[in-house]
Amino acid sequence: MSQPVYYCSNTPYNISAVHTVLNVIAGANQPINVVAFGVSMDGATATATPAVVELCQSTQATAGTVGASPPSPVQISGHPITFQPTVQHNYTAEPTVLTQVWQHYIPQFNGLYTEQFEPGSELETDLSGGSVKAIAMRVTPSAAVDVRAWMRVTIG
Repeated sequence: MSQPVYYCSNTPYNISAVHTVLNVIAGANQPINVVAFGVSMDGATATATPAVVELCQSTQATAGTVGASPPSPVQISGHPITFQPTVQHNYTAEPTVLTQVWQHYIPQFNGLYTEQFEPGSELETDLSGGSVKAIAMRVTPSAAVDVRAWMRVTIG
């Protein structure tokens, strides 16, 4: 059997300023690897400036303030292993310290973007005690827009 892969997502989040929309925090004994991610937006104005979407490493120096409980991670392949990482979403106060490692402009008008990392180039966290404790997705829109975000992660 293959390494387990989990799907983590947020619920639709209406934002008009920079917000972390999804954050996967490593478990004490389970670092995570982000193997793919995606974001979509429901902007209605074709002339809206694209949003900035970032993937960031987080030290979790401060936890930030999260929205209600996100959907539970869903194992989509591999042998069953208990998922120890924590998934948070829809922050109203940002977690810290965020270090940008990937950035792209994504259209807000029916914007959709997905990416799968090549094997060996995935974003990953450290083991417990390291400085990279989470991988976060942050979106900076130019107008109010609903955002859906997801990550596929492996553990270990």
